[in-house]
Amino acid sequence: MSLRVAVDLDGVLADTMYSFCRITNERHGTHFDVSSFVQWNAWEIAHITKDEFFRTLDEAWFDWKTIPPTERNIGVKVRQLLEFGRIDIVTGRSPETVDSANHWLQDHEITFDSLVRTNTGAEKSKLSYDIFIDDSPDLMSDLASKLHTHGILYTQPWNKTIRRISSITRVKDWNQIPGVIREIISRTR
Repeated sequence: MSLRVAVDLDGVLADTMYSFCRITNERHGTHFDVSSFVQWNAWEIAHITKDEFFRTLDEAWFDWKTIPPTERNIGVKVRQLLEFGRIDIVTGRSPETVDSANHWLQDHEITFDSLVRTNTGAEKSKLSYDIFIDDSPDLMSDLASKLHTHGILYTQPWNKTIRRISSITRVKDWNQIPGVIREIISRTR
């Protein structure tokens, strides 16, 4: 069985919130770290506008070499998914940061078939993938209503309170993902 797998970039592969915290703390004299952001609307916790939040994420991407991966050896871990089929990086990155994102992916030796950019997170759920690996609680809620789509929720502080949804499996790290995909395959045969 060949699957179409969508892998999110920010928060799943790239720890952009680490860079966001660094920039925000320097700019505003705050002391945020990634664990400070316990809800999806991070701008509310940081007491900044939504626009400033997204501009700061873009700023982080312009300095892409300083963005750490979410886990060590992330490229090796993503390559394990190739046995299951097509792997696309599906992201809501702004058009101005796509080149930086591609450089980051190449620098971390992440193998994928294509980079797909959407304008909003809501647009992701309309795409035709069998499995979405993402950190967005909103996307997971949207996927729950789709009959043949499964979600793998990559645990981050901002999604820890999402309720259990039958077609969504939570993982704590990338090492769990191949096993979860095998389980999904065995349930759908």
